[in-house]
Amino acid sequence: MKKWLKCFGLGFFSHKLAKENARGGYTNVFLGFVLALAFIWSGFIGGYMLPFDAHYGNATDLRSTVHSVFATSDEAKRIDALIEDGVFMARCGEGEYAEGLLVNTLDRAEDKQSYSQSGYDVVIDTRPAGSLAEIEAYCISNDGEGTEISYEDYLTLSDVARLNFEFRIRYTGKELVLTDADIEQYESHLEVKGGETLERAEALASELEAGKLTKSDYDRAVYELYFTSYYPPITAYESTSKVPLLRNYYYHEYISKGINNYLFIFDDYMTCSFETEGGTGLSFYGFYSELEDGALVKAGADVSEAKAAADGFIKSAFRANWFLNAYAYLMNVITLAPFIALMVLVATLLTYSVMKLKGVESVTSLGEMLKIVGSFVWFSGLISAVISVVCAFFVDRSLVNAMPPVIFFIALLVRAVIFAIKENKLYLDKIKQQSLETEV
Repeated sequence: MKKWLKCFGLGFFSHKLAKENARGGYTNVFLGFVLALAFIWSGFIGGYMLPFDAHYGNATDLRSTVHSVFATSDEAKRIDALIEDGVFMARCGEGEYAEGLLVNTLDRAEDKQSYSQSGYDVVIDTRPAGSLAEIEAYCISNDGEGTEISYEDYLTLSDVARLNFEFRIRYTGKELVLTDADIEQYESHLEVKGGETLERAEALASELEAGKLTKSDYDRAVYELYFTSYYPPITAYESTSKVPLLRNYYYHEYISKGINNYLFIFDDYMTCSFETEGGTGLSFYGFYSELEDGALVKAGADVSEAKAAADGFIKSAFRANWFLNAYAYLMNVITLAPFIALMVLVATLLTYSVMKLKGVESVTSLGEMLKIVGSFVWFSGLISAVISVVCAFFVDRSLVNAMPPVIFFIALLVRAVIFAIKENKLYLDKIKQQSLETEV
């Protein structure tokens, strides 16, 4: 056991021990491969999580924006926040904690002046995630001209003419509030529609009458039934809902269009994009599960204490996302596993081919070469993790996400080449020594 641990654990550092691994089994190769995947995963998650505090501390403009929102000395403009059971609630000044759009520097000039620092945009929208969105439905021609018509006009076209248009929706940014008049209109549409759609509408009405549905639940269900029967599917806009949701307005109108330097805070999560003073760009999602219930900034706190609390809020929200990120990177590593295995095989084949071209016969088969190169795999994974985490303090997140497998392959290939060079030298020395002994 001691000899096995020595060969497996120190093979990366010793030519003799690496070659000794050729006598072992392929179990060592598999174990090293699994450990390498674990290290590559740790490089991903470590590179994502560990540098955040340093990056945030070096993002002066973002911190100034956060402070102007939660820690300003102007009580009339300061946003007081409260966490209750993982839900973010807020109010401006002495008002009540209530659902609503409190800050929007994207559309309100006064908010831009009060809260935005160096071009950062802030949105604080505490309306529930399920709030419905008001939209404009339209169609746009697919002939490259970009001709736009209303959805109502589209419906008047022939089936052939409709093929020249694509359905689109435009979020207005306003919440859709269902009125009794709206529901009557939707019910009339469903009656005209008839068939299974009408049967489902009648079933909803029966559940409402029997007390199985509240009026608000009934109204929403009727709206969803109307929307899905009148408009085409909106899977390009909504992944979890059949109808447009207000929350996705910010994504479709801003984030998907490439906006940078923003902080959007909702009742259940936040999303942020920022740059450090050194130009490193990051974006993240944060949650409130790690925050204690109560006021974000305690009553009576001075400005410095309020700033510290506001900074702590951002950091805690980021850290609360660690499990989701760990899972996402785990799935990423599982997806990469075949490519990592291919890297090992490429390094093995390349090393074996070079040695054969040089006439080195000390490694007699490709299988032996795989066992030798396999002894380098786990430590190459460790090198990958360490370098990735260190580099994550200095480079953009997009580069960090690509680094672990690349560094792993470079480390593995370099070590395998070093083995080939040294083995070639030792083999030639051995042949030369045997030649001298023969002459004597």
